[in-house]
Amino acid sequence: MSKDEIAAKYGEPDFQEKFFRLTSLGELVGSCLIANNFRPSKDFYEAIKLTSYGEEKLQLFLRKKIPYQEARLSCFLEFSWLDLLVDVAATDEEKLQQAIGEHIKSGEIVYPFIFGRELYDRAFDKLALRDDSVHLTLSETLDFLDGTPQGVFQSLDLVTGPYGLLKSRQVRFLAPTRHPALLHCSDVNCSRIHEVHLSTSQTALINKHRNEVAKTLRKESETPSAWGSFLSELFSKTVNDARDDIGDGLISLIGDALTVGELRSCFEWLCDGTSGRFRSALEKVGLRGKAQDISKDLNRAQMMQLCLTLDDRDLINALDSLVHSGAIRVPGEEVRTSMVNGSAFGRFHITAEMGPHGVRLHSRGMNVAPLRLRYLIESMYRMDHVEDREELDWQLRNEEAESLEAKLDKYLQNVSPRTVLETLVLARKSNAVTACEVLRLRDGAAESADFISIILWKLGFASLLTMDPHRKFWNLHEDMERMVRAVPGSPLGPSLDEFRGAAANYFVELETILDDSICFTVWALTNDHITSKRPFTYAVDEEIRRSHSWLQQASSSSTDNLLDYGERVSLYALCRGFQVISSELIKSATSRDQYIRSMHDIPAWASQQRLQKFPFHHTTPFLDLTDDAREAVVKRLQEISRLLVSEEVYSARNDWLHGRRDVISSEKMRSSLQAIRSAVQLIEDCGFARIPYAVSDRTTDGFGRRVATLGSARGFRFSLTYPNRFDWLDMPGDGDVIHIMNAAVFSAPNHVLRFTSEMSSEYTEMWADYPKRKPRSQRAIKALGMTSPEE
Repeated sequence: MSKDEIAAKYGEPDFQEKFFRLTSLGELVGSCLIANNFRPSKDFYEAIKLTSYGEEKLQLFLRKKIPYQEARLSCFLEFSWLDLLVDVAATDEEKLQQAIGEHIKSGEIVYPFIFGRELYDRAFDKLALRDDSVHLTLSETLDFLDGTPQGVFQSLDLVTGPYGLLKSRQVRFLAPTRHPALLHCSDVNCSRIHEVHLSTSQTALINKHRNEVAKTLRKESETPSAWGSFLSELFSKTVNDARDDIGDGLISLIGDALTVGELRSCFEWLCDGTSGRFRSALEKVGLRGKAQDISKDLNRAQMMQLCLTLDDRDLINALDSLVHSGAIRVPGEEVRTSMVNGSAFGRFHITAEMGPHGVRLHSRGMNVAPLRLRYLIESMYRMDHVEDREELDWQLRNEEAESLEAKLDKYLQNVSPRTVLETLVLARKSNAVTACEVLRLRDGAAESADFISIILWKLGFASLLTMDPHRKFWNLHEDMERMVRAVPGSPLGPSLDEFRGAAANYFVELETILDDSICFTVWALTNDHITSKRPFTYAVDEEIRRSHSWLQQASSSSTDNLLDYGERVSLYALCRGFQVISSELIKSATSRDQYIRSMHDIPAWASQQRLQKFPFHHTTPFLDLTDDAREAVVKRLQEISRLLVSEEVYSARNDWLHGRRDVISSEKMRSSLQAIRSAVQLIEDCGFARIPYAVSDRTTDGFGRRVATLGSARGFRFSLTYPNRFDWLDMPGDGDVIHIMNAAVFSAPNHVLRFTSEMSSEYTEMWADYPKRKPRSQRAIKALGMTSPEE
């Protein structure tokens, strides 16, 4: 039968729904791992009812000496050939689910628990990657998985896990796998996670006879009816895979992007924040009591499986609320994604992410944010209602176009998304209510000061940069200059107490800027970014300590023993720090042969083609800058120190805060402030400060050349051109919030070092030593074409 013939014969919606559910259940069973002694329970095979066609084939299987239980289960796993083997209407779906669930709960049916760190760390400890993957025998597979939780996957509304099979309120699909990605190879330039191939028993009776079953069916016809196409159409109807709000990625986000403690907080929130919906699921597995009492003894897999019984809205609401309250801390520009199991779903390739504004469903396939914005506006202003059309037409009264739709198109093309939202969402209360409903925002989101930022995030817009890490300093600096011009303590000027209070805050900000700049510059110019676990990513808390240690060692080796870069760095040491960096960089240049990169750490592609260049042939990036750039970097570092030291900025603070009025003159104050202004401006101009940049504009010409213009809140601009000779370096690009060290040119005219920052959080601590790599010697066997002694 063709697909159309099948659809005509089996066109009843109820039949099609149950047919799809049973085949999805068969997929779950067909993807599991079993031991040699596995036998299906009586309830399992008795729940399966066969058609007359199926009974006919069953008798053929029995004559082939296939045991009755396995023959019946084989019919279920095959499900159809020329016609249906399984009687969809007569099969007891609930009994079948319960029977399969009992096998999963007992561990007779096994799935690998691929989320979090447990299996990834175990693979690093126990397995050796000899090729692009690892193939384990059955005994090795069972040993590898021994003691790990039952795997959590979802097919339709059935969730596997430690509690067997649980029903979910939400249809999702994350199919079980026997080939989880668990290993990084020793090649530091390879970001791929390699697969571990797990084995299921081929001698268990159900698998032992599967080939015979298939051979028997093929004797009737080599080509079965078009059940695959029919199923594919049912899948599309059921999951609506063209939606832009598919929440299947929430499975991986919850599994990989939350610590156990954060997942426990989510679990407890759901207990008390879902009007009894979650409690109902817990009671079905015998869990009652206070949320904290229930969760305290549950592991990641148990909590995951139970959480996934809820719909997407409940899960997103929980995570959004916890991020908003600070119970889950997501700092700064952090965007959490699934580190190991990040799949994308549907035609828009939707994945789940979590940032400071909560969870969003983000498209990897295309920029859907402007389309979502258009849909949101049309939801707020119903285009088929006269009053709404008139209201929107009035809002767009300055746009010249023939129709309201044309006005809206023009408006959305020419006005920034933030302005659009501020103008239209905030125009009336009903719009804000609609926005919260359409975007599934948490309760109270509309009253938040960052309501518009939340909407921008949920729609999928890139961060329109508003953060200026130096804003507070420059505001204080302007205040200080105004006070000095008015002469502190004079009849028309600020009082000395007012001046000293402002000066105290001012110098705190100055020290913060100088310390962050020095540490960032040390790291950027001396760290080997190519072999780093997070290439070109500045882990703030971790690298500050390392940079201080580097500065202390550098200063101790010089004749200046007054510099201390311990826990409390003095303003004097900070003023001198730029000079210390320049001196050490000069030293490294005189002994550059000591920093030549090992051939093993140069990516293979560097010598395999001619179009992409690898410029970092030293482990110290400073040495791979152009001659002019190295000279300029050294001079500018020296100039920053000269400006701060020559005006004795380090002593000005004590004079201004503690001295008498006549200790320092107004002229001295003005010259010190001017020196500080010049030094900080030079730090910013050179990119020695972590000024964030984000894309403000993109252009493409007819030849495929693209220019991304990045801007900062300080008004700086920088352009990235594509394609270019350095696209394969894994430096952060125009899709990230980045720092641009424009003094660090490694290829003229404007190829410079670029970085991102990573603030410390429970998420970064959870993945701190990721990726883990085995020593390269494990790959020598493959390179030499030899076999290992074990083999």
